[in-house]
Amino acid sequence: MGMPSPDAINKMVLRMRAAGLPLDGMQLSVTRDFSNPSGFEFRCNKVDRLLTMAVNSRKLGANSVTLPGSDRWRDEKIASIGYSEIGVYNYLHLDFSTSDEGLCRVYIAPHNWGKWSNALSGPPAYLSNPVYLAIAKRMKAFGITLDNFIEGNVRVGGTTLDGVTFVPANYADLVKAVEAAKRNGSFIEGKKVGPKDAIDLSFLATSGTGLREISWTDGEQATLDFSALHLALSPLSCNIHIDEFGVVIGTSDGKVTLSPTALHHIANELILKTIIKEFLRDKIGLPPKYIDHLFVELPNPANKYNQYGGGLEFHPWQSVKITAGYACNVFDGEGCRKNFTFTKSF
Repeated sequence: MGMPSPDAINKMVLRMRAAGLPLDGMQLSVTRDFSNPSGFEFRCNKVDRLLTMAVNSRKLGANSVTLPGSDRWRDEKIASIGYSEIGVYNYLHLDFSTSDEGLCRVYIAPHNWGKWSNALSGPPAYLSNPVYLAIAKRMKAFGITLDNFIEGNVRVGGTTLDGVTFVPANYADLVKAVEAAKRNGSFIEGKKVGPKDAIDLSFLATSGTGLREISWTDGEQATLDFSALHLALSPLSCNIHIDEFGVVIGTSDGKVTLSPTALHHIANELILKTIIKEFLRDKIGLPPKYIDHLFVELPNPANKYNQYGGGLEFHPWQSVKITAGYACNVFDGEGCRKNFTFTKSF
């Protein structure tokens, strides 16, 4: 947080004037700025006059909403009433505090919030969805702000494996951003022409241009997190999700190869939780959430490549995972047994 530049303040003042809020004769004291959306907080010496103009402006309508994600006013229980510009993209929004007289804030809604039209409008619900937030955070780590590339028709799945599907905005810029991450060794793209290798075959169920995040085995990029982003991009529709176990790994000599977890990924995440789930949903109408509670386990790093089995899994909280089922060891004679696990991520 900091202070907005004089140029940013002047642009906002002009935008307010265009919305029927001329600030002539008023004194504004900017207290702090914020981003996502872009705006700032301020105090006004004639707040009653500013509020009257907002109420009377034909370009504005009452719209008391809080910001998705982090919202200082919500966190600090600052009560407010708000007004939004009607019927335009990138609409202006102005909040008046009712618990701290003279305190206001103004911001410009991002394009992907759409046009505000009534009390049901405002920030799209998906911006506060934990699945969307997890994927957006993962993309941000590669310098890609997902919010900037969403035009509409957003569908967020029940899990990060389902991911988020959307009609892209600025598709050419999205491709450039992903290409930059690919040049940095973060992603590998499936080949569309020429001989196919095992990695290319892992993209057979991917629509459009498919890219997978590379899990590096050593160096600065090394991680104990086995999950990996999987992107399916096209100008008409994009899907971005997180595979619990990545399919490709990079080694110390710079080569990229199929991960030992590929079979587990194919069985659990591709066949069970994608292909079978879609079949049962489309053919017999079984809600996808039921399949989300099933799992198949093959040898993978989490079980030290010494276990296979299956059962039920639950996520009562985002950071907690509970499983119950059967597990069989690969390398010893213990046979199969009932298995119960409780894991928590921090």
